[in-house]
Amino acid sequence: DETPDPLLRTGVVVQTLLFGLLGIGTTFTQDGPTEGLGTVLTYAVCISTIPVARIMSKAEFGMDWWSRRAPVNNWFVVYCELGVTVVTATYADPLAALQGAMLLALVGAYAAHFARPKVIWFHVVWSTVYMLVLGYSALAKTPTDAVSVVLRVVVAITVINGAVTLLSAFSRAVLHSSRVHLSDAMTDPLTGVLNRRGLEARAVGAGNDPVRPALLLIDIDHFKAVNDHHGHSAGDVALRLTAMRLTMSAGRHATVSRLGGDEFVVLVPDPTPTLGEFAERLRQAVHNVADDIPITVSVGAALPQVDPRSTRTVFDRTLAAADEALYRAKRNGRNCVALARPPGDIVH
Repeated sequence: DETPDPLLRTGVVVQTLLFGLLGIGTTFTQDGPTEGLGTVLTYAVCISTIPVARIMSKAEFGMDWWSRRAPVNNWFVVYCELGVTVVTATYADPLAALQGAMLLALVGAYAAHFARPKVIWFHVVWSTVYMLVLGYSALAKTPTDAVSVVLRVVVAITVINGAVTLLSAFSRAVLHSSRVHLSDAMTDPLTGVLNRRGLEARAVGAGNDPVRPALLLIDIDHFKAVNDHHGHSAGDVALRLTAMRLTMSAGRHATVSRLGGDEFVVLVPDPTPTLGEFAERLRQAVHNVADDIPITVSVGAALPQVDPRSTRTVFDRTLAAADEALYRAKRNGRNCVALARPPGDIVH
């Protein structure tokens, strides 16, 4: 699947390097830095854009947009704020500095999509104060053109803060809508637990976790007979009850999902006290003698099947091992638990 990451990375890297080139270019103009210290500071900031651009070339914008917590993006905003400020503050002409500082609008646009609220507020306060300082310096230098200077400052503050405000509101709205649609796409509408897509995303997304989860594959016994003899509404009730009871019994650290039909999957990082006893607890939790239509389940349980290739391969192998165990549980009379055999003992 194509993602916007390569285009975003290219754009950020190019604009970061372009800022460095523009900053160096100002040292050859009359409006640029006139003192030795100003020139040194300008060159220092501009040269620093090279390692910063290299760091940003590895940023994962697609994932960072969801969390806004990636340190690299938040610190990049702070770096850009300080970089633009330092370079433009060395300008001999405050009005030229005011024009150059309009680059902060571009920084604000970036912050609106990838930075935390505190960093966005830092941008707003910092840029506003800096524009006021530049305006004061311009008034002190050309007091006869006060109206023009004030208008330029107002326009600059409006553009810089208006960009970040509008884009931030738009980004939050899109993000909220995307999260709602993603939740709908990964949730089983009948039972409210994750569907297969949500299960796979959760399992594969746990690749960085130090503990790989065990997997339990659970099948409602004689579910087709429930539908045939009592109707599909009774089958829906059985599915909802099973999902609810599995969720309550598995605990808050477990992930319950409906794989499809009458099959459920439970991922648990640390089944206690043992995998077999945890599976038995789930099996007993589903059955309630007070139900109008008794529900029993067969459970196949497997510890994570180690595979160095990928997290997805680990999940697929563990699911296959649990499926083999579930088949044995059904063959042993249903309404029971079977544990997966060690990998070397499985007959393919």
